[in-house]
Amino acid sequence: MTTEAPERMTITLPPLHKNQQAIAKHPARFKVVCCGRRWGKTLLAMTLCMRDALKGKRIWHVAPTYKQTLEGWSYLQRLVQQLPVGVASTKTSELQVNFAGGGSIQLRTADNPDNLRGSGLDGVVIDEAATVKQEAWDLVLRPALADRQGWALFISTPQHFNWFWELYQRGEDPDNPEWASWQMPTWDNPYIAESEIEAAQRDMEPGDFDQEFGASFTAIGGAIFPLLTANRPFYLRPMPEGTDLRRKGIGMDWGTTKEHNAAVVGGGIMPTGAVWITSSWLDDSGSANDWFDEAKRVKRVAGAGFARVDRSQSSAVDTLAAMGYEADKGVADVEARIGALQGLVRRQAVFFDSRDPGVRTLYQHLCEYHRDPETGKAVEERDDDVDACCYLTIELVTPRFAPPAMGQAQRAQRQPVRSAVVKVG
Repeated sequence: MTTEAPERMTITLPPLHKNQQAIAKHPARFKVVCCGRRWGKTLLAMTLCMRDALKGKRIWHVAPTYKQTLEGWSYLQRLVQQLPVGVASTKTSELQVNFAGGGSIQLRTADNPDNLRGSGLDGVVIDEAATVKQEAWDLVLRPALADRQGWALFISTPQHFNWFWELYQRGEDPDNPEWASWQMPTWDNPYIAESEIEAAQRDMEPGDFDQEFGASFTAIGGAIFPLLTANRPFYLRPMPEGTDLRRKGIGMDWGTTKEHNAAVVGGGIMPTGAVWITSSWLDDSGSANDWFDEAKRVKRVAGAGFARVDRSQSSAVDTLAAMGYEADKGVADVEARIGALQGLVRRQAVFFDSRDPGVRTLYQHLCEYHRDPETGKAVEERDDDVDACCYLTIELVTPRFAPPAMGQAQRAQRQPVRSAVVKVG
């Protein structure tokens, strides 16, 4: 690929293989590339950045973590060092390269989206987009492209059915001409030996191989609820009007930060035993009033009758009872809560109302919910609505009127039974 440095010279950028070229030349404004490891995403991303920066454009390359940002910076430096003297200057402290024609490339980290706010951009690459927070795009980077009508390249290995999958779906939709999507497994890179692919397939679990090398969204790779990942259209669907839910309630989890949100999830159980999740709400403001207001709303709108709350917030039980809820602390055992929902999933007896945006977000979080490979414990990331959902579902499936266990005091109150003496003859 060649490009003209303003009024100076023709500069030849590194060659792209044919699949990279097809993406680079495509006219779509927003490009979503789901690719396998070693497919060549970094080369494609940096080439597109340099192509426009050499034309005087302001470009950002955004990665999820500082370590990944430094990896991209190292790659960019190798490209810049091959340019003629005077074409580019480097500001290492700012991870920025300025070009003679007024353009620039800056590498940024997306771990705190608020730090990305600033002036307008002509283009942005979001590297490993599947692990970047969605709010970085929705609230910060997308508005930064508006005044210059800038472009965006989302390029990543998939991570189940999270927001990157939704972006990919936009590019598949013919009614979105500004968007285009590609699925590029590792073996579409002609420079990767076939023997390497075969060796990786032998050494890896099938689900992990499909995700990391096959660029497959259906890969499970350690998910706690793999059937939700593999059968999304079955479980996530609009709830039919008039669905009979005989018992309805809410699960509530408390949080006050962007990492740990407050959550309220509503739903109910049908006479058949099937459960519908009908609403889900997340909030990071730290406002207990907003948390309780959502509980009031679900009671008013959906007729929720019981509430099961995060056990760290036992004081909330009285407040919920005053609203008219049959309120109590939720089941403490995490694995028991997971098991209750898992049982519903395996019996194909739980559904998520896709009409509610919060429920769609909850479903994504359930698909992402996974265990640490070292400890086997559930990883506590983006799990606040998951916890609330599990508080709700274990209550729905637990028999409501189980005979109470008889304690010592109750046994002492029983009248002794005396033997009768029966005389014969």
